[in-house]
Amino acid sequence: ILSGFDLEALKTVLILNPRFTEQPMNAAEFANVERTAVWSGRTLAAMQVWDILRAVRWAMDEEKLPASSLSLYGKGEMGILALYAALFDQRVQQVILNDPPVSHWQRPALLNVLRVTDIPEAAAAFAPRRLVSLTKLPETFDFTLAVYQLQKASGQCLETGSLPEAVQVWK
Repeated sequence: ILSGFDLEALKTVLILNPRFTEQPMNAAEFANVERTAVWSGRTLAAMQVWDILRAVRWAMDEEKLPASSLSLYGKGEMGILALYAALFDQRVQQVILNDPPVSHWQRPALLNVLRVTDIPEAAAAFAPRRLVSLTKLPETFDFTLAVYQLQKASGQCLETGSLPEAVQVWK
């Protein structure tokens, strides 16, 4: 029995390892798996976005978790994949990035994305929902910040010092 806790304030955390993240791969193994994925017309990153979307759907529909506090977190390129998943599912209220790449020229590889956009523009499309970074955002995200200001949501795009602070554990 929990005493002294506001049970409404407790957070549910879903930890997901999208396919091909369960175990480390060296560069040759990763290249082989990536080439194999292309045979199906998709990249590994696209399949991982699909995995994230299915996990969100499961959590909301099957486990009946409240969408009002749904956040996705990812480190490095996984943060960007979480961002893309959130763009496809309006129930995601917050994306938490940790050391995001500055451009798709670095990673993650998504087919044809660079024809129309790059990471800062995709992050701007998330406005006015909450976008938090645990590290200093790269200068390329100045565009993202400008769009958040235009949406009158500049307080929704911010940097915090820790994951508990980002999910507002103590509020």
